[in-house]
Amino acid sequence: MKNGNMNFYMFGDLGKYDEYNPDYVLNKEYVSEFIYVIGSNEEFSIDKNKILKILNIKENQLNDIISSLKLINAIDVKDNTYKVNFPIFLERDIPILENSLENIGEKIGEKIISLKEEIYSKLDKYKHECTNKRILYHIICDDILDGIAIDFFGNKDIFCISKEQPGDRDYIIVAYEESKKLHEYSDNLLCSTNNYETKDFIFNSFGDSNGIRKDVYRFFRKVDNSLKSVTMYEDLNLSYIDINDKMNREFMNQCGEIMLRIYNGQIFYSSYTLEEKKLLCLLKEMEYIDINFTIDIISINIPIFQNFHSYMVEEISHIILFNILPMVMDFFYTFEKYSANLTSIKHRVNMKEILNELWHQIFGATNEYLVKKSFVQAPEHIEGEGRYLKSLMCK
Repeated sequence: MKNGNMNFYMFGDLGKYDEYNPDYVLNKEYVSEFIYVIGSNEEFSIDKNKILKILNIKENQLNDIISSLKLINAIDVKDNTYKVNFPIFLERDIPILENSLENIGEKIGEKIISLKEEIYSKLDKYKHECTNKRILYHIICDDILDGIAIDFFGNKDIFCISKEQPGDRDYIIVAYEESKKLHEYSDNLLCSTNNYETKDFIFNSFGDSNGIRKDVYRFFRKVDNSLKSVTMYEDLNLSYIDINDKMNREFMNQCGEIMLRIYNGQIFYSSYTLEEKKLLCLLKEMEYIDINFTIDIISINIPIFQNFHSYMVEEISHIILFNILPMVMDFFYTFEKYSANLTSIKHRVNMKEILNELWHQIFGATNEYLVKKSFVQAPEHIEGEGRYLKSLMCK
């Protein structure tokens, strides 16, 4: 059989960066290849010895992979054979996905566009500095379709929205085979939100997954990944990462406070202390702000959503979700009838976990349609980073 790789996506509370963190486990060497091998075969059909030959690795390496994946409940083991416990999509699944998802984004997108007058009436109630299209990109594409909608459909038991995991975590894992054809259903869709939370703020970006974004979430995730092997003492590295994470969130909370001060009128660079200027330079490098040193002026590059904006989002979500509910329910009902040959189904993955990921593909296709029709702002493609736009939310 051919060797393949998987791309992993995680949604929910991953917890601290330790042996129970799926990002830590799934980034271990040969984990991607191991998941591909067992996913490409029927459940519990390929044994350890065959996998050793296919991957051409040492037995102690494979033992470490298996024990790490078992620890986070990503696989089941029976007599040295294996099955996957989370939704995976391989290139062979494309015909089923194509048939199921055909035109669904356009249908839901047209329904949302038809509600423009009602939606704009809610926007007009609240002060905001950006264009309506920029605000709607964050509200509809991210806050509603990738947030409120998931709770909305989850509460109706259409799909699951959480999964209790070992180590007191709550998250869902999804994997796609590394394949140009499958990128249309994963990395290339506008369906990926990154949230970095501090005590008082959420640094957000939303877009596709076709690159490494220059945002707070991705930056610190890369830092953690680099620190896990900074010395030969793995437990020491993980202990330091935990301490460092707390410090990072504290100074990013200060960054949020500074951005709010700029938003409220403190725009002169010279009015900030030396320590605050260091944080301003970090925000400038992250492209959250611009600083014109010649005229001593700071400007904000992203929308800031304050607490009262949540009422606007709730009102718009109510308009959209009840209107698209019949289409979504009809889609999932039809999909369940014709999905028996999906890889995930063959591994007896929970159908409601699979439908959760199908919702991401649906609203990703919907977002692409809304961008195509200029109903929301189109994020610019940045080489190496993908398409995305940032925002800051005050808790």
